[in-house]
Formats: sequence, C-alpha cells, structure tokens
Amino acid sequence: MSGTEIQGMPIANIALAEIINEDTGQTYYFDTAEKADVKPDLSKGKEDILRVKNRIIAMNRTEDICIGYNVKLTDNTFPPELMCLVDGGTMTSSGYEGPEIGVAVNKVPFTLNLYSEEKDYDSSTIQYVKFSFRHNKGTPVEFKFEDGKFYVPEFESTSRPKKGEKPIYISYVSSLPNSSSSSTGGTTPTTVTVPSPPAPTSPDSTTGTPGVTVGTDCRVTWIFADAVNDADVTAANFKVTKKSDGSVVSGSVTMDTAKKVITFVPTSIVAGVTYEATASAIRKADGTGNTTAVTVEFTTA
Repeated sequence: MSGTEIQGMPIANIALAEIINEDTGQTYYFDTAEKADVKPDLSKGKEDILRVKNRIIAMNRTEDICIGYNVKLTDNTFPPELMCLVDGGTMTSSGYEGPEIGVAVNKVPFTLNLYSEEKDYDSSTIQYVKFSFRHNKGTPVEFKFEDGKFYVPEFESTSRPKKGEKPIYISYVSSLPNSSSSSTGGTTPTTVTVPSPPAPTSPDSTTGTPGVTVGTDCRVTWIFADAVNDADVTAANFKVTKKSDGSVVSGSVTMDTAKKVITFVPTSIVAGVTYEATASAIRKADGTGNTTAVTVEFTTA
C-alpha cells in the first residue's frame, strides 16, 4: 500500500500579535511580542485496570479532553492598554491603576491572534499562519525587574471556548491585518472618528461650568476658567460612557500644568455608537467652591 507524503510548513517568528476586546470590538496590534507559550488545559481521563494477581483481565480507559489553552505572552515593551485587558485595572491621569484589592474583577474577554511566517528558501515570506485563541481572560500580571536589563513583561491568560467552538483555529492569510501600523512597535487601535462633533463650548467663570471640545479623533477636552483640585482629576470624574447602557469606556485622563485643561483619550471606543462625555462637579484649587457638572453627546463612525 502506497502512502501519502506530507510536507511540513517551515514557520518562524511572531510577525504580529492582535488583541480584540470582545465586548467593544476594539482591536490592538503590536509587533514587539518576543515569545508565546501556549499549553493545552486538559481534563484528565481515567484508566481502570481489572487485574487478577499477575494477569490483566481488562482495561477501561477514558481519553483526555482539551478544555482550552493557557497562554503566556512575553512582550519587549510595556503596553498599558494590554494591562487594562489582562490585569483588569484602569488608565488614570497619572498612568495605570490595578484592580481594587480584595474585590472580584469582572474582566473583559478578548481574542488573541498570533501571526507567524511561512518562510521560503531565500528567507522571504510566502504567507502568514494565524493562530486564534478565543475568550481569553487574564490573570494578575507578574513583575520581574533586574538591574541593568530592560523590563520584559509577561501577560498570562486562559482561553476557554464556548459550547460548539474549537479550542484553537489555524488559518492561512496572504497579508497581516493593519500592516501599515505594525511597524510602530506598540499597540495601535483601529481608527474610529467623530465626523460631526458637537460645537465647542466656552468655560463659564460664574457657574464653574467647563467648556467642552470633542475632537474628530474622539478625544474629549474640558477647559475650566479657574484651576481645579488635581486630586479630583480622576477617571471616575472625567469619563466617557455608552449612552445605551452606561458602560464606561477605558482611556487615559491627563491634566495640563495650569490645572485648567483636562483631556480624555479613549482606548476602547468603537464606531457607530453614541457616547456621553461627562465631567463631574469637582473642587476648585483655591477652595472657593465646586465646578458644575456637564455632559455632552457625540456619535462615532
């Protein structure tokens, strides 16, 4: 009987890593991933042996069943947006804050796609191989610092397919997604715009109401007539939410040195949705009173 010759596919490198927030559809690409360890999580089978003295009469065996994969992704840079998804924390005006201690975190599921390259004899790329792991949820990030060396973060997650799904999907593609941005060496969100932002307003020194500007790039800026208390400039007081369900958009909040201009830069905003940008009433820096809350709407495309 003649057999069928099977030729292996020479693949190398992590050409691109793609992270998709399954709640919002926000996609991030980064080409700085150094290593990915992917191990199956197995429900172990059993083996029962009927043995009489030195004889085995019968054997009953059940097979191992794969219930998902455990993924450890090692990156050469520190992307804070990925920290939010994997670790479950939030972006703030001064950086990143982990989730509250002692409280269960409802982490957002995400899809991880890893792209490797099929190589030719001359080292050119023939095509890309896409490895897809769905419904990942991250575990707390482990930090390892060493003097004289760059910090290399490791992000761990567990991928658990739903009923009827497969634990891994492997496909072949001719080009990388969003390849124009893959050379940036960091996370790059898909482009979402505000084609018709609301008209900018001016700050009111009498009421303490800030002026609001929504940029076509989805950035929201609040401008106050008087300096505000920097302790009140938090993600809870300056936020963007979905109008339909009130869910909070992740992003970073920053303040200028004069403490009058607050900017929110979203990291998980999607097209075709109406949002509300809200500045809560906060304390003025001189202690003479509070500002007035304000909310504006805008729709993305």
